[in-house]
Amino acid sequence: MKKSKVVLGFTALIIGCFLGVLDSTIVNIALPDMATYLGKSINDVSWVTTAYLLSFSVFLIIGSKIADQFGRKKILIIGLFIFGLSSLLCGVGNSFIFLIIMRFFQGIGSAIVTPVVLPLGLEIFGKEKRGFVIAVSGGITALAAAAGPPMGGIIIQYLNWKYIFYVNVPMTIIAIVFAALSLNESYDTTVSKKVDVLGAILLMISIFCLVFSLLKGNDYGWQSKTIVSLFCICILSIITFLIIEVKTKEPMLPLNLFKESTFTASCILYMSAGFATASPLLLLNFYLEEVSNYSPLKSGLVLMTLSLASVLGIPLGSILVKKIGSRLVNFSGILIVGVGTVLLSQIDINTSITSMRITLVIMGIGFGFSVQSIASSIKYLPVEKSGMASGIINAARQIGMCIGIAVLVSILNSNVTNATNNIKQAVTTQINSQANLQPIIKGKILSKINNSNKDVIRDIKNKELSKAFDNTFVLSYTIVFLLSICALFTDRKPTDIEKLIV
Repeated sequence: MKKSKVVLGFTALIIGCFLGVLDSTIVNIALPDMATYLGKSINDVSWVTTAYLLSFSVFLIIGSKIADQFGRKKILIIGLFIFGLSSLLCGVGNSFIFLIIMRFFQGIGSAIVTPVVLPLGLEIFGKEKRGFVIAVSGGITALAAAAGPPMGGIIIQYLNWKYIFYVNVPMTIIAIVFAALSLNESYDTTVSKKVDVLGAILLMISIFCLVFSLLKGNDYGWQSKTIVSLFCICILSIITFLIIEVKTKEPMLPLNLFKESTFTASCILYMSAGFATASPLLLLNFYLEEVSNYSPLKSGLVLMTLSLASVLGIPLGSILVKKIGSRLVNFSGILIVGVGTVLLSQIDINTSITSMRITLVIMGIGFGFSVQSIASSIKYLPVEKSGMASGIINAARQIGMCIGIAVLVSILNSNVTNATNNIKQAVTTQINSQANLQPIIKGKILSKINNSNKDVIRDIKNKELSKAFDNTFVLSYTIVFLLSICALFTDRKPTDIEKLIV
């Protein structure tokens, strides 16, 4: 392939990586403006984010399978077209329901593009350059995550929320043109073009029910009929899916991939990394806004440190893999993330921004190292299976993140409720101890405390509230440390034949 085509083709892939992640972070800061414009509550407008996450999670594996069968270049261009068109329609439409539907299609487009970046990158550079492909695409992904909040803040300040969608359109057009002119078609030549329709439907149902339940369990209530029913449907559909996939000749999900221990361990490790991202991106964000009273933009700028550090950690991890192997890099990466989460648990209202940024830099380096699990996942797989492997491991990370959001938010809500009650009790006791206060004044003060939870939390900033976050961080790093053992199985001694290939 000519050098010009290599540059243009890889640029198309990088733009695809950048846009998918950018759109998941740039939108969050615009939710209040969307709520005002559309006349909806923040809780209602949160569906703008939920719809994207749902479709992105559901179609990752299915998109990679279809790309393997019918051509990765074709599917990349189709995915970019869907993403670009739905972005345009998100901005043009004025209906809340229409916006949610278009965001769902945006997620589909992003899910189709994401898993084909790796196999098409390997098609350009060869499997021996997988470290380079993963380092560059991972670094661009981290950069997009970092750029989202400030870009969103600038667009909201000088234009309006619709332009956070319009900005995708010209970049998508460029990517489509570059891909069409420069990329060679790529297939998995070991599979037929027969589509496992039943398997695809069951997989979509199971992932949809799982992700929806995890994202909305706190809103509906974990014991509500809706959430319990969805979990039951998820379990039944997964069991049925596995039975069908074992028996069918052309399965939607080739289960034999999981016989390779390094692939399975890498998927679990990357899922745990996804779980761990909920700590800084969710818990710390809540802490900064609810306890430290930071604005969403200021909070986003602090959290941007994590992504920028990951931009450095990913290529550094790739270099270390060549010297000490992926097992040690993966293990040290997830341990560093755990240590960073321990440091987050020590944050209180007196912690400086500099200290927070140092902690986020540590975690960012760890996350950058953990991205090497993508490389270790495909190391001993046939190159034609890299597309499906990419879809599976990205889906694992997405599900891990959703589990992290669900578990940590539930624990946090419980801890904050307990902290609020402790705050009320402490203040009530203190007020009652003031003998010089008249009973009427005491009654008015106590009534305000009992009827205004947010005011009490924000005004007092009692140590109890910090403890609520600290205890939730403890759960997070405990799970991360336990799952870090999987990193030890992300590499192995190659066979004599594999030595020649790898």
